[in-house]
Amino acid sequence: MTTFRPTSDESLLPPSHSKPPQRSGSPRSHARITRYIIGIYILVSALIVCGSAMLIQQDRVRQDHAQAIQLSSLTRTLQEYISRALSETNLAMSALRNDAYQTHSLPAATQTRALREIASRLVAEHAQLAVLAIQPAGAREAIIVRQPGTPQSLMPPKPSSLDHAPSLPFQVLSPIRDPGGKWFLPIHLGFRASQTDAPGSVLALLNLDYIEAFYQDIRLTPDDKIHLLDATGKHLMSFPASHDAIGKAVAPASRLVGLELIRSGITRTTLSIDGDAHIGAFSKLREFPLIVGTSRSQAVADSEFFEMRRRLVLASIILILMLGLLSWLIHYDIGRREVARQALRELNTSLEERVRQRTAELELSNRELMAFSYSVSHDLRAPLRAINGFAHALKDDHLDQLDTQGQDYLDRIYRASLRMGDLIDELLSLANVSRAPLKHQTIDLAEISREIIEELRIASPERAVEFRSPEKLLAEGDEALLRNALTNLLNNAWKFTRSRRPAEISLSAEPEATQVKYVLEDNGVGFDMAHAKRLFQPFQQLHVNQGYGGTGIGLASVRRIIERHGGQIWAEAVPDAGARFIFILPRHANVLRRRERTAS
Repeated sequence: MTTFRPTSDESLLPPSHSKPPQRSGSPRSHARITRYIIGIYILVSALIVCGSAMLIQQDRVRQDHAQAIQLSSLTRTLQEYISRALSETNLAMSALRNDAYQTHSLPAATQTRALREIASRLVAEHAQLAVLAIQPAGAREAIIVRQPGTPQSLMPPKPSSLDHAPSLPFQVLSPIRDPGGKWFLPIHLGFRASQTDAPGSVLALLNLDYIEAFYQDIRLTPDDKIHLLDATGKHLMSFPASHDAIGKAVAPASRLVGLELIRSGITRTTLSIDGDAHIGAFSKLREFPLIVGTSRSQAVADSEFFEMRRRLVLASIILILMLGLLSWLIHYDIGRREVARQALRELNTSLEERVRQRTAELELSNRELMAFSYSVSHDLRAPLRAINGFAHALKDDHLDQLDTQGQDYLDRIYRASLRMGDLIDELLSLANVSRAPLKHQTIDLAEISREIIEELRIASPERAVEFRSPEKLLAEGDEALLRNALTNLLNNAWKFTRSRRPAEISLSAEPEATQVKYVLEDNGVGFDMAHAKRLFQPFQQLHVNQGYGGTGIGLASVRRIIERHGGQIWAEAVPDAGARFIFILPRHANVLRRRERTAS
C-alpha cells in the first residue's frame, strides 16, 4: 500500500517564545579565570624552578662525591707507587750503608773498590736510581755511580751541606736539574760507623721520569696533576712539571692531612696551584716524611656539573615558556569563547526581540483576519439568506407557473445557496482551528470515537457498521480540536464505506518512545494515490460527482489540528481496498504547553 505524507507549507504551531539564555559568563568571571590561570602558571613555574634547583644541588653533591672518589683512588695508587719506589731506594741505600760498616776496617783503596762494585750492582738493579753515591766516614771524596747515559755533570749535593742529625736518617731534598733540564729527586741517608767516627752519607738521585711514566698511565683528565710534598707542605715535584711551584708551600701540612678525611687517611681539600683553583686529595706516607697527592682544576672538575646545570636551566626555561604559551592559549581560547558567547547572547536577544515583534504582528494580523472572516461571513450570509428565502417563496407560491426547466433552475439555486452556507460555516471552522488557543489535557480517543460512531448510527440507523477500538486510547491535547479531527476522519470512513456489507472501521495505536502512532482504517472505496497530494488541501475532493457530498474542508482541518499538536498525518490507500489514515501525536505535550504559556 502506497504512503502519502503531506508537506506543510506553513507553521501551524504557535510561535515559540523563550527567555534569553542565562549568561554563562561575565567580565568578572572571565577576570577570575584569568587570575586562576596566572596563579596556576606561577605555582607550576615555581615548582619547576624549585625542582630544577633541587636537581642541580643533588648533581652538585653527586659530582663532588664522584670527583673525591676519583682523586682519592688516584692518590692511593700514587701513594703505593711512591712508597714502593722509595722503599726500594731506601733498601738499596741501606745495603750500601751496611757494606760501608762491614768494610770500615779495610784499607781505603780496598773499601772504595768494594763499595763501588756494590753501588754499581745496586744501580743496575734499580732503574729509578740515576745516581748512587756514598762518602764513608772520614773519606774526602764520595764514590759516585751513574746509570748509563746520565751526564757526568750531574752531581748529588755535597754531604757537607746536609744535616747529619740522628733524628733525620732518611731525607728527601729539594729536586735538582741537570744541564739538559731533567729533574731528579735527591735522597740522603746519613750514618756513623761508631759514636766517635765522623758521619758518613749515602746519596741517591731518583729519576723523576720513573714517576712521570706512572703519571701518564693513571691520569684521568689532561689537567690532572700529581704532587710530592715534604712534611711541611712545600712542593718537591709535580707532574706535569711546575718549576715555579718547587719549594713553595701548596698549603700547610695540617690542612693537607688530617682534615676532611675521605677514607684510609686521604684528605680532600681546595688549593691554589699556579694561580688556579684546584681540588685535591692528599695523604701522608707512613714510612717517609712525605705527602703525596693528586689534584684537578676546579674548572675541569666542575665542567660536567656546569654542563648538566646548563641543560637543566635550559630545559626549565623551555618548559616554563611552553607552560606560558599553553596558559596563553587557554586564556585566549576562553576569551574567544566568551566573545562568541557574548555575541550569541546579543544575537539571541536581538532574535527574541524580532520574534516578539513578529509574534505581535502575527497576532494582530490573526485578529484582523478573524474579524475580516466574521465580517465577510456576516456580509455574505445576508444576501445568501435573501436568495434562499426568495427561492423558497418562489417554490412555494409560484412553482406551477414555471416549466420543467425553470423548476430545475430554481432547485439548483436553492441547493447552491445551502451549499454556500455550508462552505461559509466550514471556512469559519477552519479559521478557528488555526487560531484557537490549545487547552491541553489527558483525553481518551477511544471513548470519543465511540461517541461519534454512536451519533452516526443514530443519524443512519439503516447502516450496519462494525467499529473496533481498544478500551482506552489516552492522549494529551485539546479535547475540542481532537474531537473535531476524529469527527471528520470518522465521517469520511462512514461515508466511503456505505457500499460495503458489512462496513468495517477500526482505531488502533502503536506506542513509541516519545510519541504514539494512531491508525484509523476502513474497508471503503479507497482512492488512487496518484491524486493523494490534493487530499489534505482545502476545497479538494477526490470523489467529485460520485454522490458522496462534502465541502473539501474536513481533511484540511484535520491536518492543521494534528500539526498544531506537534504531530503529523498521512494516508495510505488502494482503490476499492479501503484506506488507512495514520497520525502521530507526542506522548507528552510539555513543549507545546511551554510555548503556549510563553505566547500568553
